[in-house]
Amino acid sequence: MRILGIDPGLNVTGYGLIEVAGDRAVHVRHGVIRTRPAEARPARLLALREGVLAVARESGAAAAAIESGFVGQNVRSALLLGEARAAAILALADAGLEVAEYAPAMVKQTVAGFGRGEKEQVARMVAFQLGLPKPPSPEDAADALAVAITHWAHGRLAGLPRR
Repeated sequence: MRILGIDPGLNVTGYGLIEVAGDRAVHVRHGVIRTRPAEARPARLLALREGVLAVARESGAAAAAIESGFVGQNVRSALLLGEARAAAILALADAGLEVAEYAPAMVKQTVAGFGRGEKEQVARMVAFQLGLPKPPSPEDAADALAVAITHWAHGRLAGLPRR
């Protein structure tokens, strides 16, 4: 079974695809979808949706997971992140995938063992868990792989059937 993880953002959205092989997860691919800040927001959201949809359709994924929104002090940033998340969720749904959501602290806790881990620590643990020679780059793609790993790990813990 393949799991597609998404780390949404309006400027850069990361994606990471893993394949479950027995009791381990194997790296398939990762990357980012970038939008151009000079473009109008609707055009950027459409480009993001189209990019995620293309990745989802090409991936052969049976499941998808996305990082839930983080609401900090900056309301404008939270709004833009929410719009990017919505575009990505719609794309995943259009590809016929059910979408699970995980809080950033849950992803960090699952992958790095600490809910407030730094991005670099998460990337190193993703590399370790997937048997990669070095941490995946850029950070957004490493975070997306961490989201996919979290979905796989929580499915295993819940005793959900694996395909």
